[in-house]
Amino acid sequence: MSPRELLRRCLVAAVSGLLATLALRAFPASHLCVGPACLLVGLLVVPLVLFGAALLAYALLALARVRPAWPVALVGPLAALAVFTTVLDPKGPFPVFAAVVAGCYALAALVTADGLPRAWRVALASPVVVLFAWGVVLPIVL
Repeated sequence: MSPRELLRRCLVAAVSGLLATLALRAFPASHLCVGPACLLVGLLVVPLVLFGAALLAYALLALARVRPAWPVALVGPLAALAVFTTVLDPKGPFPVFAAVVAGCYALAALVTADGLPRAWRVALASPVVVLFAWGVVLPIVL
């Protein structure tokens, strides 16, 4: 894979993640979380909305001919989840949230590309795996 194709893949993934984030922002989930309904929102609605945003990103990646698109659509939200559970506050300013999601999708496109040597892909994915284990898996286990 040429560097130009790799750059295009990362830019398309970042734009897809950004558009999925904008679609996620359009969903009025904040009005659903009032009193005991927050449990229902946390268990059912939020995962469905996040799955819908990932599905939208997958469709945009597939339309832009990023092949294969499904690993990018799966790894992008997991990388964003890892960053937001450990490093950043998801309730912070929306431009920061959108930039981080776009960056996570670009990183996912880079890690899942066949054009990079395996050592580079492992080196790029390792911090995200550590953050995911620290912020998501560790609280579940403990």
